[in-house]
Amino acid sequence: MQYRTHLTTSFALGLPLMAAVGQVTVINGLALACGSLLPDIDHPRSFIGKKSQVVSKVASKTLGHRGATHSLIVAILVYLGTLWIARHYLSPEANFVPFWLFGGYLLHLSEDSFSKNSIHWFWPFSKVKRSSRKRLFYYRTGHVSEYLILGFMLCLLLIELDLLYLGKLQTLFSKGCLVYIKLFLVKLQTLMGL
Repeated sequence: MQYRTHLTTSFALGLPLMAAVGQVTVINGLALACGSLLPDIDHPRSFIGKKSQVVSKVASKTLGHRGATHSLIVAILVYLGTLWIARHYLSPEANFVPFWLFGGYLLHLSEDSFSKNSIHWFWPFSKVKRSSRKRLFYYRTGHVSEYLILGFMLCLLLIELDLLYLGKLQTLFSKGCLVYIKLFLVKLQTLMGL
């Protein structure tokens, strides 16, 4: 996916969750955005790769595109690193930054799982990618299929932003479902050390 599609899709999926737990803030939104772009640091022509040429070229040469940076182990390492930084250097208002950065990272990995080339979720333990022939749905980066996803997610995000402005974004979930989502996210944040 291109960076526009990653950002739009990650916000369309992440914003309702932020609203469900009452954590819609600029800093949490920036963390989600950074997380949704970070795995592509291994591609020098990606949006984030162009912003950090040296790191991107080293990552590309040593790890290859959609290698290590597109795996759960690196996502967890990034989470633990940002958690350590948040605990030692950030103010209490930024307590949930590592969680939302990790969420954006996982959303990026999930989105790339549906690409024609897929990803190595369990790198370095497994170097097997899911074949696009065995999947019901997949997209190709920069082709019509990706632009259809972008269009749909952009419409969804605009509706969500309107609901957020009206203070009704939480209404996307039923009251019972909202309680369970909130409990799940709070427990997950507690387990992750926030």
